[in-house]
Amino acid sequence: MIELHLDLKIHMKPWKKALVFSFLFYLVILFMLIVMITFVKKDFDFGLVSKLSAAYLAALVLSFRYMYKTFKARFASLT
Repeated sequence: MIELHLDLKIHMKPWKKALVFSFLFYLVILFMLIVMITFVKKDFDFGLVSKLSAAYLAALVLSFRYMYKTFKARFASLT
């Protein structure tokens, strides 16, 4: 679908594309969390933001690693 709008020719399997775009969306959510924290505290707290980012990215990478392995095993058995 995104290829029709942006004329992208990415040669990936559809489930891999879905994981990539999902990962990018979750990074946008992280950015929005950082912006919200900055506005609530009225100051950029580097320590808090770095701890939040590290925990969020670690959980995100681990969960997407698990999803990648699961999807790869399931779709490999279909072909």
